[in-house]
Amino acid sequence: MRLLLTIVCSFLLLPVFSQKATGIKQLNGKTVSSTSIQKRVQQIVDSAKLAGLQVAIVNDNKIIWTESFGFKDIENQQKLNDSTVMYAASLTKPVSGYIFMRLAEKGIFSLDKPVRDYLKKPIAEYPKWKDLADDTAAFNRITPRMLLSHSAGLPVLRQLYGNKTNLIAKPGEKFYYSNEGINLLGFMIEEYTGKKLEDIASEEVFAPLQMPRTSMIWEHSFENNFSFAYFKDGKKYGSERRESSRAAGSMTTTAQDYARFMINLMKEQGLKKSSYQQLLSPQIFVKSKRGFGPLRDSLTNENDAIKLAWGLGIGLFQSPYGKGFFHTGHGEANQNYAVAFPERGIALVMLSNSENFETVSAELLKACIGDTYSPLKWLGHGGQ
Repeated sequence: MRLLLTIVCSFLLLPVFSQKATGIKQLNGKTVSSTSIQKRVQQIVDSAKLAGLQVAIVNDNKIIWTESFGFKDIENQQKLNDSTVMYAASLTKPVSGYIFMRLAEKGIFSLDKPVRDYLKKPIAEYPKWKDLADDTAAFNRITPRMLLSHSAGLPVLRQLYGNKTNLIAKPGEKFYYSNEGINLLGFMIEEYTGKKLEDIASEEVFAPLQMPRTSMIWEHSFENNFSFAYFKDGKKYGSERRESSRAAGSMTTTAQDYARFMINLMKEQGLKKSSYQQLLSPQIFVKSKRGFGPLRDSLTNENDAIKLAWGLGIGLFQSPYGKGFFHTGHGEANQNYAVAFPERGIALVMLSNSENFETVSAELLKACIGDTYSPLKWLGHGGQ
């Protein structure tokens, strides 16, 4: 079935080359030539020694410009191009949120029904999640809404907590960004439906939105054009080839494919209006100084002005140009960022195979769409 969907999707989409719009609209309404943007981005890529970077810019809810910079394989001097697949890392999470809402509309799941009700066995009987049974009463209160909004109290990564998944906060009380929580959601979806997440993703998202170079797992077809990733010192990390789906971050994609997903969210298609009101509305406001690391426990009011919050699998903020939604993607060496301003019809997707990306993400956002509003300090970009 997945192979058929991929073939159909590939047939529908002829090879897409870099879009060459002459002018690109910025958030402030001004138009900047694509030539000047290309030159500026190239300068940033060179100065920061980024291995490679894919860019897709959306104006008026359409992809109007794509470009690739640098290399997919530095050692062999192979250039990155718009069809080169990149590891999406946590850009997977908004897709997982969208998938859940698609299934919820079909009556398969409910946002506020306890996770335990969708599992075939008590949580203690699943080796990967048995630690949650240490506080069964707390676990029994966890809902999909909490998992998607990072308010269930699960740790970000079990490796940072002695390989344990015990709750670090009471369910529903605090924002704690959690890969473990989103992965639990993915496990719940597979357990209850009896289907693999990669198959569900293909059926519900990638095929309908014509994303032929995107999958939750590594596909054999990716072998013809993939990127290696590189550390700050230029040493090769390798390429991520996830063999099993992780709702928090196993996806492989291209900037162009992911831009199609962002446009779908901007136009609020594929779901009912009521579902989008849930997906893109604050489920919990974010009060931490940083999203990750030690400062995630330090509270602040500095993000109150932009109403930093989390929806269902995606970050939210307010700007002078209306609501923005965003997500970062941070792997061992792959680093990515996607942001959209639906009231302006403007979005930007940037995928990199370089650990240096986050040091210059602010410069790239400003150069491409004039975005100086994304919560990069909270994300820790630029070493902040």
